[in-house]
Amino acid sequence: MTNDGPGLRERSKARRRRRILHTALRLFAERGYERTTIADIAEAAEVSPRTVTGYFPSKLDFITEWPASREQRIIELYRENPDVEFIDLVDMWWHDLRDHVDHDEAALTRAMALANPGVVAMAEVEVARRTAGTSITLDDPDRDDLFQAAGRAAIKGINQIFLRGVAENRMTDELHQTLLHMIRTIADHTNIGHGSFQLDR
Repeated sequence: MTNDGPGLRERSKARRRRRILHTALRLFAERGYERTTIADIAEAAEVSPRTVTGYFPSKLDFITEWPASREQRIIELYRENPDVEFIDLVDMWWHDLRDHVDHDEAALTRAMALANPGVVAMAEVEVARRTAGTSITLDDPDRDDLFQAAGRAAIKGINQIFLRGVAENRMTDELHQTLLHMIRTIADHTNIGHGSFQLDR
């Protein structure tokens, strides 16, 4: 008798979930988000519509998968290292992403985003809504300070370039460190993100 049953079932479910997700992202890139239905995804993935919604209750869940997993991971890293400095947390997060990224999923997500630019903003809003109260803040209390607002925007832009490099499998150790140095310089000049992060309440 073997006790591998549950493990095999979980791996089978994980493979099915991944296949459905990748199929949906591919169809969104090829046909457009609005024109792709759950039935289309089910047919292409060779499963029933009910199976699709069992893993992803709505189309929105497909487009939030990768950004939500990234958001969750930086929260986990902060909780594991509550005294970490801002720049060190970013470095840990980036290395973790590079070490564990599903390159197919990242590439499909980027292709989907390029084909559906409005969906990206929708995904960001939804991820922010779902993680409200659990996110990590980079900001000092005065959010009206325009200089700091510029710093936040610049850091966000650099992070997006890093994620693009990962998605396109073009990220190198040298570029990783260069982008990290840029964030450090911005943080030093704008006083954003210094010291330990605080979880939003």
